[in-house]
Amino acid sequence: MASSYSNLHPVDEILSNLAIEAVQGDNAFIADRVFETVAIPERSGTLLIENNRNFTGAGAGLDNQRAPGADRQLLSGFDRSNTTFKADIYSWRDGIAMEDIFDSQYPGSEEQRMVRKVARAMQISREKRCADLLFNSSEFQTSACTALQTGTKWDATGANPLTDLHALKDTVFDNSGGMAADSLILGRGVFRTLARNPEIRGYVGSTTAGLASGQLILSNEAVLEVLRSVLGIPNVYVANAINDSAPAGATSSEAQIWNTEQVFMGILRGGDALVNRNGVKMGPMAAINFRYGAMQAGAYDNEQKTRRYVWSEEIETFKKIDSTFGFVVTDCLG
Repeated sequence: MASSYSNLHPVDEILSNLAIEAVQGDNAFIADRVFETVAIPERSGTLLIENNRNFTGAGAGLDNQRAPGADRQLLSGFDRSNTTFKADIYSWRDGIAMEDIFDSQYPGSEEQRMVRKVARAMQISREKRCADLLFNSSEFQTSACTALQTGTKWDATGANPLTDLHALKDTVFDNSGGMAADSLILGRGVFRTLARNPEIRGYVGSTTAGLASGQLILSNEAVLEVLRSVLGIPNVYVANAINDSAPAGATSSEAQIWNTEQVFMGILRGGDALVNRNGVKMGPMAAINFRYGAMQAGAYDNEQKTRRYVWSEEIETFKKIDSTFGFVVTDCLG
């Protein structure tokens, strides 16, 4: 992978592997799971997007019978859309005084400690970019919660969020030309509210009414299973990641990265991307991740040899493909 940083400072394979391991398996961060990732051979290229109407028979009619000796009927295809993409460079570094390394009881582990810290900062930044795209009501179709089918915020008495989400799935189906939503992202506040909701609880338990009449708060997995099975959406994510935006020395200022009162539903799978050196051809979907190489890391000393720096870097872009394939619901809670 060519990169502005690693050209100046060599990549360390061990530190790179530690950086990758440091960001795996943390369920609070969902950016690496919500997108399909397409490995691209160059940082930039041309993106050809198939018109979804090519796959719905539009313009062709339904009768394709031909008489013996007659020509086969010709599909009247729709043009592909043509745009470009460019992966951006993202990096962080952390430094330590050489004296602190020499004085450390575990001098060999200082670089490992720093690379894990840097990798987590990379993960937080990636999560923020993901949330800024998928929870952005100006990028996709959008509606306030009270404009959905039941007209009620989901923490109100008598709210039926599952009914609203089922109707929203129908909206995505209609907007996308007959493709079913495959992904649902829930802000933390919304998810915690669903665990207390009688309509959701009604699908759990052995009686006809389930647990709707009780006060039980459902487990996370129980809520997720209801959403997957009733809505038929295989990929359901809860956005739990937080970020402390206060600088060093200041009082901690932690906040949710994703808007806790919002929901995204859409199509984030099935692009079937074909990649060559000139670009990418794919089917329509809400958004995708173009990644140029894997995350890398390394270490170097400053010119005076008084400080050692550990860095990590990745090159990628989260790109919106088609705004009609995603839907953002805002203000779900009162």
